[in-house]
Amino acid sequence: MADESSLRNSGGADETTPMAQGASSECPAESGVPEIRIGKAQVPAEVNGQSTTVELFTMSMGEEAIYLAPLKTWSQLDLFKWRVQGKLPGTPAGLEIAADHVKLAGETIWTSDLDGCAKLERAFNQWLALERGTIELAKQKAQTTAPAEPVATADEELPHYKIEMDKTAQPHIVCMEGRDVAANVAITAIGINSLITQGLIRRPQDWKIGALREWIELDGHVFKIKDGDAGLLELERALNERYVPAGAGDSGRDVMVFANPGSSSGFDIQFPVIEGVVENKRRHLDIEAMELLSDPQRCRVLRKGIIVKLAPPDLIFKMQTADGGERNLEPGPQNAIMVTGPDGQRKAIDLSQPVSHLGLGAPELTEIFNHPSVNRRARRKLQAEGGFDGWLEAA
Repeated sequence: MADESSLRNSGGADETTPMAQGASSECPAESGVPEIRIGKAQVPAEVNGQSTTVELFTMSMGEEAIYLAPLKTWSQLDLFKWRVQGKLPGTPAGLEIAADHVKLAGETIWTSDLDGCAKLERAFNQWLALERGTIELAKQKAQTTAPAEPVATADEELPHYKIEMDKTAQPHIVCMEGRDVAANVAITAIGINSLITQGLIRRPQDWKIGALREWIELDGHVFKIKDGDAGLLELERALNERYVPAGAGDSGRDVMVFANPGSSSGFDIQFPVIEGVVENKRRHLDIEAMELLSDPQRCRVLRKGIIVKLAPPDLIFKMQTADGGERNLEPGPQNAIMVTGPDGQRKAIDLSQPVSHLGLGAPELTEIFNHPSVNRRARRKLQAEGGFDGWLEAA
């Protein structure tokens, strides 16, 4: 048997080339036709400098087939993007492929086993049934009516500011959203920049802070923060009157989606994340990215209480409820968006229902993530424009 490194370097079972039709022998199905079929194929390899062939498992769905080659990640093996197509709900659990065996969900199947392809086929289809059943139960649970808190109004989501002293008698700006503390920063360059980059305060045209932090200047007005309560109250009043980020000037898109065939979903996504400082980088649009986007402690893109989940190929937008549960968004024009698909056709997308990303391009997904029903900054822009009587956001 060839070892893993010799097989990897042999040129056989190249992950960039789909398996030739008829190149493998399939196991007979135990009953009916399974959705995932497993066979075996002889592929070129090199052992001790000699050319030979080795036997590998193959995996087929419909007319598409791949080699289960060792030392490859699932994204390298999944040449036909079965996850993106929605044929597979996720990466097979615990899949490990070696030169002489495959491990799946804790079970090891040897290529030398005469019943190996039947065992592996059974394991794959059991995993598929279990995964789909879990997703279906989650969808049914989500559709169950549950006590829900009212959706926060735009006024409740707008920041307001208080000036408080910390334990060392240093003044801090406390940014509140309703009764929640969105940020608590010292009056320093780092603190002010943090509020600006998080979109929690409107950027002043010009601002500076004294070397000893005894004053701060905002757009030509100097606030003496070491002069006691009077200066601090004046600063607090100015922040609430002139620097709440509700105007159109703060309405730029903070979520961008890009096509990427190398991503499991076919897309990358970029949005600001708070990691000590605010960073904004591209990442694959996958389950982990949606969890990060929905984490209010690390990301402030979505409106309060909004979460988004990826159950390939569906994006599911939900509102957290007061009892710790979740519910779908309310049906209606306020949660609908008109987009123009890659085919040029206009269509309405209802965010109160699962949204399949199949058939959508990066521009359409960008519009969805920046829609006022789910996006905090877009919601503030809508409030500034007085548009809260229902809307259809045009792409």
